[in-house]
Formats: sequence, structure tokens, C-alpha cells
Amino acid sequence: MDRWASGIDTAWLQLEQPANRMVVHGVLFCDGPVDVATVRERVAERWLPAYPGLRQRPTWSPSGLGPVRWVDHDPDMTAHVDTVALEAPGDDAALTRHVGRLMSRPLPPDRPWWAMHVLTGWQGSGTAVIVSIHHGLADGVALNHLFHALADDPPGTDEGTPVAYAAPPKRRRGVRDVRLVRREIPQRLRRLTRTVAGSSRPGGAQELAATSTAIGRSTALIVRPPADAATALQGELGTAKSARWTRSVDLAAVKQAGKEHGASVNDVLCAAIAGALRTYLGEDTPRLRAVMPTNLRRLDRPVSHWLGNEFGLVLPTIPTDEPDPGRRVERVHRVMSEIKRTNQALATFIGIAAAGHGRAAWTQALVGRYAEAASLIITNVPGPVRELSLAGTPIRDLLFWVPCSGRLALGVSILSYAGRVRLGVAADTGVLGGEDGVDRFVAALEDELGALRAGEQEEGL
Repeated sequence: MDRWASGIDTAWLQLEQPANRMVVHGVLFCDGPVDVATVRERVAERWLPAYPGLRQRPTWSPSGLGPVRWVDHDPDMTAHVDTVALEAPGDDAALTRHVGRLMSRPLPPDRPWWAMHVLTGWQGSGTAVIVSIHHGLADGVALNHLFHALADDPPGTDEGTPVAYAAPPKRRRGVRDVRLVRREIPQRLRRLTRTVAGSSRPGGAQELAATSTAIGRSTALIVRPPADAATALQGELGTAKSARWTRSVDLAAVKQAGKEHGASVNDVLCAAIAGALRTYLGEDTPRLRAVMPTNLRRLDRPVSHWLGNEFGLVLPTIPTDEPDPGRRVERVHRVMSEIKRTNQALATFIGIAAAGHGRAAWTQALVGRYAEAASLIITNVPGPVRELSLAGTPIRDLLFWVPCSGRLALGVSILSYAGRVRLGVAADTGVLGGEDGVDRFVAALEDELGALRAGEQEEGL
């Protein structure tokens, strides 16, 4: 049945531009052959009946005003799930070239905005299954839910998998934007009320003062985001894109590295990204800022059958001006702790969702303002906690690439999988100095992650 898109989903559809496609690409690295007929059958049985957006395509109003209208359009399974022989020699370099080409082109406009490519010949007898889905259909959490729905006998919540990944989708009515805001605002007001009420307790006054300061700074940043420092990461975007990824790191080692600073996995890895940027750009690099999508979806509840987007944006500084790795972790932790005292993610969600009801130019201008205040996008999504298999073939690893909104030329995606974590890098090839420039940044990132891998060996992980 045809339906109106939500404001937030319309906004991510409106952000589609030739130099920055708003398509999320994920890859499942499978240890052997994967039967494409089985995959098509599974998509037809598990995806299409349960998720209306996967059997609809977007249409725009002649006036150019949102929201978008999703129109029923049955997928051609042969076209949507195709099989491709990876170019020789079938190594990771060949796979990165294939993904880069996918990043550079739009999804076909005359059919539902998703595709799956089963690439044979990866590392000999292996298979790389690439899932491409427009951001207007799903965010990172929704994509992980789809991975679980596709897999053989995926783990359940009793094995630690979030309900949002393991449970069947829930049919929901009403406008998701409004429902999320109605849920979040009372919760946040109650939290602020508790902070105010506790100001007379020991340490309460300091907590209230810190919260007030954080909210004030966050409000000023959202209302009038300043342009980020000029570096080689700014430039005229082109259509040529590059995809890379790092080797995996044991998740326990990352947690251990953050433990002495009271820092999270996200803090440690963002500090590593900052260190890599410092190496890539030079030691005189100033402090930069990142756009960071922040999940607003409850992981202990089933996802909506609409999938969609339930996240806002925050704009943390990252310590690219700090030479000491330990202090970089401390500074990221301090900045993220301050942001957690605020409603920055919810505020940006409301603003972008509201813009989605207007013209595409309005949404592009709003998100462009946030993008101009940053030099890259960093996203972190918790992935499957147990190893999955597809059509009887084990999935060795899994990663994804976040699209770069606005005029951003670099995106780094953090995804955990079965006790390991890996970073995907999406870059504008021209701005980063060609394929060699992208390789230099990834090499710097690998050097930063090398210290964590050394920690694995010391701890006997």
C-alpha cells in the first residue's frame, strides 16, 4: 500500500546528490560459495513481506515539497539480487574497487532503492555479499536487523543479541518522527528535573553546573555552527569514491585500552581516528570536529516494520592537535561525556525531520551547515554479537560504509562483529589525493590500531 514517508526519512532522500550518494553499503565476507538462488528465496520470504519499504520506490511531489510518497513496486529478484564474478585476482583490492564504483553511482530510480550483489571469486573460493540500501529506507541499526533476518538461525536475545536485531519487526501506526519525539522529550525532562532536584546533595551542585554549561554550549553550536578549520579534507567533491577497511581488532583489547581512562570503545577508536588524521594531515593540524550520528532507537524493543531512521547528529571535537595517544583518549571521553549531558542528538533529529517536510534545498542547507562545522563523519554501530552464516556458509566478517552528507569527503564507520571490531573508510578520491592518499590515511589508521593489537598479545587475548 502506498504511503507517505516520515520527515526524517524524506530528509535523507533529499540529501542524495551526484557527488555524495546517500546509500549505505555493507559487506558480508563469507568463507565459501553462497548459492544466489537461496539468497533470493530468503529475501523473498523474509524481507519483502515484512518490510514494505523494500517493495516500494520513492516519488516526489511536483511542487518539490516533502514528504516523499512511497509507491508500491514489486522488486525483480533477478535484478535486485544479482551475481557478479569479482575481477581477477579476486583479492581485497579488487573488492575495494568494486565497492568504490558502487559508491559513485545512484541506485536505479525506477525500482525499490536497495540492491544485493553476490560477488564470487573473492580470495579464491570465498564470496562477498554486498548489501546496498538507501539511507531513506534504513539506518545502521535497521541494516543490522536485516542482516540477522537474512542469516541462518541467527542468535536470539538469550545469547546477548539486542531485541532490535533478533525480534521480528513490529507493525506500527502513526508518524514515527512524532512518536519518537513524544517518547524522548518527557524522558529527558525527567532526567533534567532529577538533576535539578539533586543539586542539594553532595556533588549535586557541580553536576547541575556541568549540565547547564554543556546544554548552553550545545545550543550555541546547533544554532550557529562555526566552520571547521581549513585542512586538506576540504575540497571540491567529485563522483569518484574509494572504499577501504582496516584489519579487525579484538573488542576486549579496545575495552581494556579505555578502562584506565574510564573511556568507552567509541572513545578509544575516535582517538585512534584523530591520531591517524594527525599523521595524515601533519603535526601542525589544529583541533577538528566530526559529525557523529547518534542512535535514538531503543535496542531493547523490536524495530518498526518501516525500518527507517531514528538517529540524530552530534558535533564533537576530536583531538587531532594532541600528540599523546593516552591524552587523546581522555579528551575524547571528556567531550563525549559533556555531549551526553545535552539533547544535541534529539535537537538535530527534530530539525532535520522538520526540514524533510519542505524543499530538498532546505534540508541540504541545514545538514550542510552541520557538515561545514566538521571535517569528517564518524559512525559507530554495534553489530552481531555472535557469528552468523548465510545459506550454510559462515560469515567470517562484516562491515559497512557510512555515506558522507553535505560536503564531507571522509567517513569512518565502526562496526563490531562477534567480539571483534573493524573500521570501514569511505572517501572522496580526489579530495584525499587519489587512491594513494586514501591508502596513506588507512595506513596511519592501521598504525594507531596496531597499539591495540599489541595489547591483545600482552593480555593473551
